[in-house]
Amino acid sequence: MNLLLGIDGGQTSTKVCLYDEASETCWLTSGPPIDHMLTLNGQIKSKQGIQQALQTLLQRTPQLRKIESAFISISGVHKEHEEMIRSWIREMVQVDRIDIEGDVKANLAGATAGRNDGVLIIGGGGSIGYYADEDSEYVAGGYGHILGDEGSAYWIGLQAIKAGIRHSDGRGPETLLHDRVLSYFGESSFWGIKKRIHADLISRGDIANLAMLVDEVAAEGDEAAQDLLRMAGFELGQLAILVLRQIKKAKRNPVPNAVYPTGGVLSSYWTKQSMEETILKYDPSVIVCMPQYPPVVGAVILAAKALHRTIDFSKVKWVRTEGKHEHFFGINV
Repeated sequence: MNLLLGIDGGQTSTKVCLYDEASETCWLTSGPPIDHMLTLNGQIKSKQGIQQALQTLLQRTPQLRKIESAFISISGVHKEHEEMIRSWIREMVQVDRIDIEGDVKANLAGATAGRNDGVLIIGGGGSIGYYADEDSEYVAGGYGHILGDEGSAYWIGLQAIKAGIRHSDGRGPETLLHDRVLSYFGESSFWGIKKRIHADLISRGDIANLAMLVDEVAAEGDEAAQDLLRMAGFELGQLAILVLRQIKKAKRNPVPNAVYPTGGVLSSYWTKQSMEETILKYDPSVIVCMPQYPPVVGAVILAAKALHRTIDFSKVKWVRTEGKHEHFFGINV
């Protein structure tokens, strides 16, 4: 029988899922994150993330036979990097077929369990709205942290820094974010944060991680933090609306009436509530659905689809082979 492999390379961690058709078992593990592939350092980090996650899998699963099909989902991937990524995987394991795409397809496949019956919203380190049918793709956002990514963890973190600066200058409302952001970076003033940002001594990840701090401050009743998270939800809701409008304009039938929100940002009560309110104000018939599976399982679904097969997940046995960098997946096992 056959083995299928899914890899979800993200800027938080790299997740791997191996499906064995013979035993109807999925093994899940994870490793370090990847990075943007346009620099040498990013390529080195990405190779380490993928190969370390695969190494953990190889150490903790039964003796691997040849993998028939693999689907690799990587944020920010470019066509010119595909053969390099294939070589990283084939250094570790024998694979007949390897398909490589950006992260939206596996996210959509996982969220909808392969049905593609709704619009995907990613609210993670970045943000994007996405839907695909047999003929076309529909996209809103996804322009990255400099040109866009409104509502993302990075965007929230940046707004938190700005809220602290406005408090410091007396240009905005008082907020607990002022002291918490300074403490987070170990600085006594925002001039120190400014200097470190412009010297590239504060990373995108450092700023994106502030989103968790903002949610903690919001839970303490800070109105500025709550408003910031509500604005993030509004921006993510707008992405869903833009995609729904594109589909409607294209006169596709039927128009999907579901939205699947994914990503850590949407674990925030204020962000998720605001996103849902924004979408339902546009169209009360839209159903906001919980994603059914994480992107790494979506990658396995697409690996099977490449061979014109489907997986009956009602029969699947899930095995967590937890790695050092594990977050885990939200699968009920």
